[in-house]
Amino acid sequence: MEPTDNKSRLLGLAFLVQFISSFTSGVFMFPRATGVQAFGSPLSINQIMANIVRNAGLLRLDILVDFITAAGVIFLGAMLYSTVRRQNEGMALTAFGLYVLSAALLAVKMTMLYALLFISRQFFAAESPASLGPMAGMIYEVIEYSAKMHSLAVGLSLTIFYALLLKTRSVARPLAIWGLVGILGVIAGVTLGLLGTEAPFFLFAVYAPFELVIAIWILTKGVRKERTN
Repeated sequence: MEPTDNKSRLLGLAFLVQFISSFTSGVFMFPRATGVQAFGSPLSINQIMANIVRNAGLLRLDILVDFITAAGVIFLGAMLYSTVRRQNEGMALTAFGLYVLSAALLAVKMTMLYALLFISRQFFAAESPASLGPMAGMIYEVIEYSAKMHSLAVGLSLTIFYALLLKTRSVARPLAIWGLVGILGVIAGVTLGLLGTEAPFFLFAVYAPFELVIAIWILTKGVRKERTN
């Protein structure tokens, strides 16, 4: 294994930033601000709006963390592209393009979250006018859909990148296999969600700690120089 150099540190840092920001938003901030739990009972749009109004500051902070996540997504995509591009530049560029698409979808989610905050305040300030309820419901549907499409785009991108990492042996083979198998589970879970079926938790559980583990591994051990066959 090559000693840890600046490029390795940047790649490890990119994984670490991505893990911290997405985990903080998805596990703590968004559920607490909206009351919506990933594997909990569904809430009505009125309940969601009430929670948002009570936790407006937290929702604004969640939007900021989503911005950091979007920037981190592009940063990680660029570092992965730089690491594996010589193995298959076309596939690496496709994967990076999917990362950029995922960041754009996250921007849609952020915009819709702010719109939902505005409408939620108007809804309760005007004593729950009937016209705002369906509009809020539509905006929340867009938030959910854009979040799922963001996860799908990231999953497809990482499938390519992890396959190339496995081929180049830039990281330990078991680590690359873990990432590849785990992200395929995430894609399966997201796809089920897009089809209207609740995905089992285990599809996401395998991948959940991976980005933290690979970040620490790369920061301490570095990456091998890229091999071409």
